[in-house]
Amino acid sequence: MLATWFASKAAKPLLIAGAFALVLLLAALGFWRGFAVIERLQDKAVKAAIALRDADWKAQIDAANAKAASAREAQALKADAASRAASAEISRLSDSLAKKEALNAALPNADACGLDRDRVRLLNDGQ
Repeated sequence: MLATWFASKAAKPLLIAGAFALVLLLAALGFWRGFAVIERLQDKAVKAAIALRDADWKAQIDAANAKAASAREAQALKADAASRAASAEISRLSDSLAKKEALNAALPNADACGLDRDRVRLLNDGQ
């Protein structure tokens, strides 16, 4: 009975409509899955772009940090050289002062008031 109904003229439009609906359903399913694949590809592309941007920023930060470290090291070397030069100058001036004090003490009339010619010469030697 079912076989005769499928063979009848009344069932043919229903079968055609059912087949068309099935094709439309399969097309919609394929369209939906295609969009899912496209979304996954977009997500991968976004993640790759973010990783590339982050790597670029990290490289720029590392370069800036290396440049700053180099500048700090150069500044420390300059400060050390300036400190050594200042220490040498202080030592030289201290030695000069000690020498002048010894020469001043060796001059006669150490208890005299005022400056005599020899003491003025001692003061003028340092200039």
